Amino acid sequence: MRIKLVNMSKETLNLTIESSIKKKAKRIASQKGISVSKLFERAIESEASEVVFTPRSGSAVERLLNAIPESEKKSTDYKTIKKSALEKKYEI
Repeated sequence: MRIKLVNMSKETLNLTIESSIKKKAKRIASQKGISVSKLFERAIESEASEVVFTPRSGSAVERLLNAIPESEKKSTDYKTIKKSALEKKYEI
């Protein structure tokens, strides 16, 4: 088994926050056994992973997305999707 180590450089970030938030952050981090920095990193990673693109109602992008059958939206095998579309189009 190979383990790949990723060199993730750390940088300093100064934040101005309410003192009550600082106290809560320290308490939560302490309860989890991690640093406030690690707590912040996890919160940002969690927030970033939850970002979902939703096109504006009535936009061209929304119309295009709605033109794709639901069964094909989850598939990322574009070669198979293309092959199926061509077979359907040319009745192969």
